[in-house]
Amino acid sequence: MATKPLLGVIADDFTGASDMASFLVKGGMSCIQINGLASTHKQTLNSDAIVLALKTRTVAVEQALEQSLQALEFLLEQGCQYFYFKYCSTFDSTAKGNIGPVIDALLARLNLVQAIICPALPANGRTVYQGHLFVYQQLLSDSPLKDHPLTPMADSRVAELLRPQVAPAYQQAIEHLSIDDLNAKQLNPSQQQARYLICDCINQQHLSQIAQLIAQQPAMLLTGGSGLAEYMAQLLTARGNTLSQQHQCAVKPLPQPVLIIAGSCSKATREQIAEANALPQFCVDPVKLAKGELKLKHILDWIHQQQAPAVLVYSSQAPEQVSQTQQLLGQQNIAEKIENLLAQTAVQSKASNIVVAGGETSGAVVSALNISSFNIGPSICPGVPIMQSNDQRAISLALKSGNFGDKHFFNQALSLIQQLGAQA
Repeated sequence: MATKPLLGVIADDFTGASDMASFLVKGGMSCIQINGLASTHKQTLNSDAIVLALKTRTVAVEQALEQSLQALEFLLEQGCQYFYFKYCSTFDSTAKGNIGPVIDALLARLNLVQAIICPALPANGRTVYQGHLFVYQQLLSDSPLKDHPLTPMADSRVAELLRPQVAPAYQQAIEHLSIDDLNAKQLNPSQQQARYLICDCINQQHLSQIAQLIAQQPAMLLTGGSGLAEYMAQLLTARGNTLSQQHQCAVKPLPQPVLIIAGSCSKATREQIAEANALPQFCVDPVKLAKGELKLKHILDWIHQQQAPAVLVYSSQAPEQVSQTQQLLGQQNIAEKIENLLAQTAVQSKASNIVVAGGETSGAVVSALNISSFNIGPSICPGVPIMQSNDQRAISLALKSGNFGDKHFFNQALSLIQQLGAQA
């Protein structure tokens, strides 16, 4: 029997979407991830939650608003009752970014007066304390995220990251929910009247407390990272009107080998590449690519020559190399060339199991593969599930935000895919 989805999620990138979907499933909801607005008309939906993956994190504000509002209309048409705007747990948005404008637009369309701002994801070391974002023990502005090639994070104060993005009339309507406030289990009058309520959160218990506090309030727009998703899913599931876990679609084993593609330049991804040194690796040289000396055929020929359970193709560079490359070749131009090359590698290799590191790269790969939607399977690590396409060509993918996972991630991904294969 079909059921209308309870929760609709708009994610500003593809890795964030799968991250979100994995925690909703962990919280007990059935979930489908839809990839882009063009795929919405293809869907027959029977799930508790819909995660609609967009690629709006770094596009022009006008484009982000248009796509996000179109996504919201689709979710409203499906009957969703609760709404969540998913962005990165490290904010990943400059003063001219899209988080504030999209929140304002969604509030207006839904006729809501308050948004919860909860980027925290303690399972991956992303916490908020006294309104400051931390990556493990480091302030965000002291962490490797300060060197992000597209969205360098020079400030750790969530309010000051958000303030320049929202409409001037609302720039003083930001309040802070502290740990003490959470323990008090109620909002004070100024918090109740705030347009944007930034939540401190340093552990899983705090996420549960935030979810319970939200449940006591009038309707709010939920926004932030994926951490809160698990606990909101638990609350919504406990109220009934959700499908049982048995309705969640299993991921079927597919023929190996595994193609690993890394486009992220994060410290975490570079460490993961180094740790996976037992695998055959192909490094994409951006200068050779720009000069036309490196072509897709070279990579495909190399892949087909390998006799290994997995191969790794990467373009990741250290910050100083990224800076030199951008100065020499231009930031936007070379980034697009690399994304297109890696995406076509995924398509033309004909691989059935693909692991991708990097949000922009993941979006390019999924778009090039023209996958309309995914079922959500087991997770390699928190926030990175193995997903399987609902399209005619069966493909399993794992899309990893560049900063997720420990140094063993690629080896862990290969191990889980092999385990699934052994169950066939």
